Amino acid sequence: MFDGYGNHDGPPVGAEKHGFSMQAKLKERNLRRQELGWLKELCPKDLHYSFDLDDVHFVQANIYPADTQHAKIRYNRVWHDPQGALTFLKSSLEKHAAGKDRPVIILSHCGFDTDWWHAEDWAVFHAAVAPYPVASFFCGHTGTGILKYKPEGSSAPELPVVNTGQTAKGFFVVHITGDRIIAAYRIREAAGWKWKFPMDRPLALPVAK
Repeated sequence: MFDGYGNHDGPPVGAEKHGFSMQAKLKERNLRRQELGWLKELCPKDLHYSFDLDDVHFVQANIYPADTQHAKIRYNRVWHDPQGALTFLKSSLEKHAAGKDRPVIILSHCGFDTDWWHAEDWAVFHAAVAPYPVASFFCGHTGTGILKYKPEGSSAPELPVVNTGQTAKGFFVVHITGDRIIAAYRIREAAGWKWKFPMDRPLALPVAK
């Protein structure tokens, strides 16, 4: 399992009030993963990391892929500090995905349908990943579904998004082959288990020129 932290998993190490830090435990797990050779790269704070599964490069950006909380965001600046996630993401892509025709999957807690981070940050993130073949941006926190995003006026391709929602009612199943990414949401309703939000598309997508 490759986990990350969300808005309920703060504050950063040293700011906790009750003697337990989820982020400290995440750092311990990341260092252990690195020791076992499971990670491609680990950020200096031991929080954000990247890893490869076969030919796909994954980057874990934790709460959301920005460096600092935007000045217009009203939430707790200590608990919800992204702690340099965007800088690490750009560095990891440059080192491990640039010029390699390697599909990329980016993971974070918050997506483009929440005000936990600012729309200006969304646009900066989109521009940073546009030159790379991002197969999908996996997020959660809010509603479940298959989405697409690009800033207004951008000429870059849309970024495919899978909002995995919450696991209280169901879960996404994702299958990656050599050339396709296939996903669907398995949910339990009153009438029984059902599949929703099916997705089946090429793994390699257009990139910004």
